Amino acid sequence: MFKALDVLEILRVGLAGLCFLLSLLSFWLIQREQRREGDPRKGILEAIYTFMVVNLVTATLVAAAGYLGPRRPSSGVSGELGAKTYLTDSLTYFVDLTKWQEQTQGPVEITRSDNIRKLSDTHDDYVVPYLTTGTSIDAKFLNHSSRQPEFDGPFEQHGSAAKHYSYKVPIGEEPPNHTESVSTMFTFNNGFKNPEMEWWQASVFYPSKTVSVVIQFPSNKPCKKISVYEVPGIGEKVPIKYNEPVLSNERLIATWVGLNIEGNTRIEFDWDW
Repeated sequence: MFKALDVLEILRVGLAGLCFLLSLLSFWLIQREQRREGDPRKGILEAIYTFMVVNLVTATLVAAAGYLGPRRPSSGVSGELGAKTYLTDSLTYFVDLTKWQEQTQGPVEITRSDNIRKLSDTHDDYVVPYLTTGTSIDAKFLNHSSRQPEFDGPFEQHGSAAKHYSYKVPIGEEPPNHTESVSTMFTFNNGFKNPEMEWWQASVFYPSKTVSVVIQFPSNKPCKKISVYEVPGIGEKVPIKYNEPVLSNERLIATWVGLNIEGNTRIEFDWDW
């Protein structure tokens, strides 16, 4: 899995990059054990669980270090990415396509994790728009450090056939420099309809220092090719040629890491499978 991954570039992000690599390794170890014939080995599973706990502790230390450690002035952070209200220190997506069936056109489970830093005294909450061309999106809140997210919709939007939703982390009343970590799984029940080629967009609504994406394909539908695009605001999508996704594990895993992504941006992945 790590053979074609630019590990050095990811580690330049710091502890957040290291946590991403450790989480990816945990996922790989569990997948390898699941592929074995017969029952999973208890000793191996216990070792993997221990490794996952260590990763969780490491992630907690990263969050605590960001909250308790020296803080850069808000103006400096704002100037870095143009952030005014919120900055996402790290934004990670795990796109699980393994349950997708051609007959049902789903489901696809996408787990989103945000490490949020509030920069100003705004009373606006951290809100990210969502949409689907299918019938619905379901949300399952996995964890949060202080405020549970909210997911509302669908809403009708004039001129759009898609169903629109609002994903909100209610931290508008928190003081500046407040940090929040949330993780939510979104299930797209039948929004992925094309058995030959598909696309998906990661919404980077607020400026983000690190955006990490892992896409897992079904064992019977490995990825044939994949491209990544940047879609700024309402502009046209632009191919990202300098930083392309990496395919590994017999083309069943695609990984991509982007640094310093401006707000109101979407990162689009187009693939043949």
